[in-house]
Amino acid sequence: MTGRYDASVRGDDPFPDSSFFHFGDQSGDALYAPLTSAAVDLTTRRLNWRPDGSYQLGNGSVERAWDFGRGMKPESITELRQILALDPKLKLLVAHGLFDLATPYFGSKIQLDQLPAFAAPDRVKLVVYPGGHMFYARDASRQAFRSEVHALMK
Repeated sequence: MTGRYDASVRGDDPFPDSSFFHFGDQSGDALYAPLTSAAVDLTTRRLNWRPDGSYQLGNGSVERAWDFGRGMKPESITELRQILALDPKLKLLVAHGLFDLATPYFGSKIQLDQLPAFAAPDRVKLVVYPGGHMFYARDASRQAFRSEVHALMK
């Protein structure tokens, strides 16, 4: 089995004869503890913000309560087309991890390739880095992404 958030992470399926999965995502579950610790450290120690309640990474009840508006999936291409038409100076960088199966880069590529001519490659750029959903967890990908953002802002 490969991980949903990073297909380069592999693991064994404890129930290979089942038609339904009975286990977590080996590319995401291992990150829950360190990411939760980092978020709590950032808010409480560095930002000195202590909200009521506890922090839960990937809170399922919040996810289920999300209101997507007109459909089950968020859609932003309509708004993107409008803002690109209104602001000729706007530049957009869309970044993906090559091994991300949760939000595959090719879906963005198909959508971006259908934008009108005013959304030329010097204004709208798709970049794909080695890694999964959080490609920036890899040093080389994070550094390349930072360089790309820096170049975009010049």
